Amino acid sequence: MLWGRSKSSIYGMAALLGAGALFCPCAGAKPTGTPSTPPPPSTPMTELPPLVTYPQVTPQSAADARSIAELRHLKSPTGSPRWPTPNPWFPLDLYQGTITRQQFEEKLHTLYDPFGVFPAYLDINDSRVVIYPSTKDRSVPQFVLDFAPPGKPQPPMRWFRTPAEFRAENHPLDKPLSGLRVAIDPGHIGGPWAQMEERSTRYKGSAPVQEGDLNLITGRILKQELTNLGATVFVVRDSTEPVTPYRPEDMVPEAREMLLAHSSRGTNLRALPPDKLNLLFGARLMDLAEFLFYRCSEIKERGSRIRNNFVPDITVTLYIDATPGSGRGHVTNGNANIFFVGGSYTKSEMADPEMQRRCVYKMVEGGSDIEAEVAGDISSVFTQKTGLGPVRYGDSATTRSVIPGNPYVVARNLAANREYDGPVVCTEPYFMNNEVVYQRLLAGDYDGQRTFDKKSYTSIFREYADCVTQGLVKAYSGSTVIAGATTNPATPTAEQKKN
Repeated sequence: MLWGRSKSSIYGMAALLGAGALFCPCAGAKPTGTPSTPPPPSTPMTELPPLVTYPQVTPQSAADARSIAELRHLKSPTGSPRWPTPNPWFPLDLYQGTITRQQFEEKLHTLYDPFGVFPAYLDINDSRVVIYPSTKDRSVPQFVLDFAPPGKPQPPMRWFRTPAEFRAENHPLDKPLSGLRVAIDPGHIGGPWAQMEERSTRYKGSAPVQEGDLNLITGRILKQELTNLGATVFVVRDSTEPVTPYRPEDMVPEAREMLLAHSSRGTNLRALPPDKLNLLFGARLMDLAEFLFYRCSEIKERGSRIRNNFVPDITVTLYIDATPGSGRGHVTNGNANIFFVGGSYTKSEMADPEMQRRCVYKMVEGGSDIEAEVAGDISSVFTQKTGLGPVRYGDSATTRSVIPGNPYVVARNLAANREYDGPVVCTEPYFMNNEVVYQRLLAGDYDGQRTFDKKSYTSIFREYADCVTQGLVKAYSGSTVIAGATTNPATPTAEQKKN
């Protein structure tokens, strides 16, 4: 996944924008001016019961729902729908009064904001937290989240089942995942877009490999394996075409506006016509437009596709790791596995209102414990099957350890973990530019075993899919039967991975 330039999010593109981040304006503004006549005296308001009581959304009531979006606009017994508002914080309104202050602060400080940036934007007490878009301007809050009384958290709207809840249900022995709803997202796009994504490379003059194409092969095998075990599977993409309807040229006006906003001469430059600005910004403009297309628009559209078409218990994103030198054709003897869950927003990310919104949503949604449990089980299967050690991120500038004694699973604010609703586990095994891994990838999918570097291997795509499948079986059925373990002592550190 780490090929060439590292562009983990729009907020980290210092080379194109300089320091700073996008600001997402909140709905509403402070009134201006003075009324011509004094307002009438206020009348004390009597608190009235709600006009509509919405049915509680639980894993059981969500069983027959078509999508997450449908659940969010569930009709009341009188037929009144829950309509959205222009405020992007609207989905969080369903979580009012479900989390206590203690739970909120514990999740914030240990998992989501380990660098302590967000509290400066908050006004918090035992009954609520007020979230402001700025550390200085507190005239209009972005959102107010009411807390549950201390020690009395309430069940949130939760359509996904925990592994324990699923295990408590009855499932046929030959269909241990019967009824489990799994969304699969084969990472990146591939095909003709791979060069733009910087996910296409070749080593030692051999044929090129494109990560988007490889992830698609794994995704198709994984879907079949999970379906055979009874799971209901939704695949986010099944081709090497983008999910988003937009293309890089559609993103040029937004890219141009972003460059203007972050230019010291922005005020004067705005007088120039668009074609002049395009020439002035040069390659930076198209680089940013392409990034907005394949990283921002594409990921958000994938999140919307899941939200509007499925109700997953768990979403698994598929990637293949690589050292940064892989983009330059560098081959390594090292090899390792790593798995990501949501969290660990960096200082610059946590200062952005849009990031803050998704962070708070992920905290109140209640999927972080599920992510850690499922990622832990998947990682243990990969360890036993491949013999590979972890990429030792640990507590770093971008990650946090989440499972004591398990260095394979770390929290990181990756786009999919942030933008997709519900529990999300990002799998990123193998180093693509490892000499043997590269040969196995070039061999494609095959039956039986083939020999590489004097050792026999099954198809790497089937090995990948098998490990994810068995990890899900282990998490959701309690089975611990794992076959075909191999041995590979290579366990590079994060520093070794950079070489």
